[in-house]
Amino acid sequence: MAQFDRAIATALRLIKKNGQLVQWHSYSESTADANKPWDKTTDVDTVNTPYICFLPIDREGKDFLMSLGGSEAVGGAYYGLMGAQPFTPNIKDTVIRDGIALEIASIELLSPNGQIVLYTITFNG
Repeated sequence: MAQFDRAIATALRLIKKNGQLVQWHSYSESTADANKPWDKTTDVDTVNTPYICFLPIDREGKDFLMSLGGSEAVGGAYYGLMGAQPFTPNIKDTVIRDGIALEIASIELLSPNGQIVLYTITFNG
């Protein structure tokens, strides 16, 4: 049992209770066939379905994001909280919320002692 398992469980429970189920599309390049170097690699789309709690970037939200790492937050946009997941989020990924694709501006990680607890994701407005 790791030191922050209880914090992870609490974050996941509260995000599921107050959040929304989304589709997280992770893109990775497939390996090219060595016998056919003219064939370009294609993106492989992996879909995960985490819960994210979406919050507006108001005055308090801007202060919170600045305290994380100095992220510049655009007014009118929003950020999301996502608990530890079996996949690694990437800024090149796409989140589908209510059928609308959201671009990721930044991902901040809360991982005391290397144990992932929470992701804070800022979305482009």
